[in-house]
Amino acid sequence: MAVFDLPVRFEIPDAWLRAARVESFKPTARAFAASPDPEFPTQLLRLADVAPPWRAPGVPWFDEPRMVRILRGFRDGDLLPPIRVDEPPVATLFRFHVREGFHRYYASAAVGFPDLPVAVIPYWRPGE
Repeated sequence: MAVFDLPVRFEIPDAWLRAARVESFKPTARAFAASPDPEFPTQLLRLADVAPPWRAPGVPWFDEPRMVRILRGFRDGDLLPPIRVDEPPVATLFRFHVREGFHRYYASAAVGFPDLPVAVIPYWRPGE
């Protein structure tokens, strides 16, 4: 089991890393290759500036087929959608929060990308 530490500790099973053939992957770019977002410009943000997303209690953290597909995409240089983030109006420990891209965020951290390709979307509170 590969264990990674951010402000959140997470695990990706070794079998998933082997299935994606990324056990010895070393990034040659600062972030994964991203396709343009159709609504918002894509930009690079430091992974350290984006809050690690959480799952609700009882919800599995990762879906194996999705995680393996994303990791393979990193390895092969496939264009993946940028992670959608927003910037809350109230200061927190992190400037940005993930709205879409849970697996891409953690897969990026796992393989060592220091940056994330993101599309900053307007802030909204759940339920608004």
